[in-house]
Amino acid sequence: MVDPLVKKAAEVEDKAAKSYTEGLAKIRGQGLKYTDTEAVVTRIAVDTIIHKHLMKAILEAQKELENFRKGYEHVKEPMEIEPTKEQALLVKRFAEMHLEIEKDMIETYKKMAEKMTHPLFKGIAEALVKNEEEHHRLLKKLIEKYEE
Repeated sequence: MVDPLVKKAAEVEDKAAKSYTEGLAKIRGQGLKYTDTEAVVTRIAVDTIIHKHLMKAILEAQKELENFRKGYEHVKEPMEIEPTKEQALLVKRFAEMHLEIEKDMIETYKKMAEKMTHPLFKGIAEALVKNEEEHHRLLKKLIEKYEE
């Protein structure tokens, strides 16, 4: 379900971003220099634009996840069975393939975190590294389960 708080946050951040952008244009359009004011408003405007896009991304992810779950509503609860050797090998190969993808993503997000200058982007990249490392750990555990 799409979280109404995320939807509200996206709407508020969108309005705020427009307001900060317009306000900054008015401040600059006066032909006067308000160095401290411009610096503060610019910083908040940049952060607000980032917040707006993050909330929109979260909304889109929630919608996609909702559709993903709906695609499985008709499926009965599967029974846990011991896989055949062939099935176990298939699962193991699947996990190994994705292990490489996760490894690549860990390295990519680490490099992003190193290069990001804005603290929000840096924090997100660092959080993604941790999340991808968890995926890596889970896949390794799955591979170990089906080792011969």
